[in-house]
Amino acid sequence: MFQIDNVKKPDMKRLMMAVAMVAFVVNSAWAADLTPKSDVTLTSDSLTLGDIFSGVDHDSSYVLAPAPGYGHTLTLNAKDLQRVSEAFNLGWAPVTGHEQTVIHRSSHDVDHFAIEAAVGKGMSDAVKGQRFDVELSDRNISFHVPEDQPTTVRADNLRYDMAAGTFSATIEAPASGAHQAVKRDVSGKIFPLVSVPVLHSAMRQGDTIAASDIDHIDMRSCNVAASTIVEDSKLIGMSPRRGIMPLRPIAASEITPPQLIKKGDTVIMEMKSALMTLTVQGKALDNGAEGDSVRVENPTSNHVVQAIVTGAKTVSVAAPAADSGT
Repeated sequence: MFQIDNVKKPDMKRLMMAVAMVAFVVNSAWAADLTPKSDVTLTSDSLTLGDIFSGVDHDSSYVLAPAPGYGHTLTLNAKDLQRVSEAFNLGWAPVTGHEQTVIHRSSHDVDHFAIEAAVGKGMSDAVKGQRFDVELSDRNISFHVPEDQPTTVRADNLRYDMAAGTFSATIEAPASGAHQAVKRDVSGKIFPLVSVPVLHSAMRQGDTIAASDIDHIDMRSCNVAASTIVEDSKLIGMSPRRGIMPLRPIAASEITPPQLIKKGDTVIMEMKSALMTLTVQGKALDNGAEGDSVRVENPTSNHVVQAIVTGAKTVSVAAPAADSGT
């Protein structure tokens, strides 16, 4: 019997009936050196004698049966091939008993990636200003369309529940020429996407993050932690507390304002009053970002004062209060 892989039984029955019928009308002898083809890909809707055997010099276009369905396979084993040979007086017989012809139908595979993309687009069209990641309940689903037909599919009858994060839809590969539309019902989960700023290359402690250092990745909103930075403005001008690797979300705890003063730096101390501004050099005893309070030592008097960082290696020192006197 025929070995069938995903082929309807009527196809096999029609093939055997056709072979039996021509056995009564074919009287010509064929060359004994004809050989069966091991692998056949059909682009037409019919299986012919010439599709199975090479070297057939006439009647090679004789139609034996309809071609297998798109994405389906028909396997003829050695006994099947011998029956065809005998029916047409081809003179071929199996040598090893392992000969076979595997017949495919030329087609494109529409896989779960294409289906999920179609549903994602349908969701984005339905919910303006929002993009979605889609996950099918059955990720093994796929279907085949004719090779000359585009693999573009669309999601129709889209129904979704934002609170539950679920959807159902009908996926359709539109009709093309003589080929009818192919439809499949699907369901699964939907996940709203958030664009998250990331660094496009690694940065070290002390580096300052600029707008040109920032790239973006899409994340499912349910996977974005509360501490994750989601606005570019929260990164620009900041500095990593330690090294930050590229293309990953950044937590607020991983960045700090850039250190404008480092411990041991020689800094300019400014003291302003209504009457004058005094400047003197000092030695920073702490690291500090803008607005931080740091200790600064006057190297002449060894007096230590508290100062506010106002710029790169610049601090402001409060003027002493005037004596009230009597």
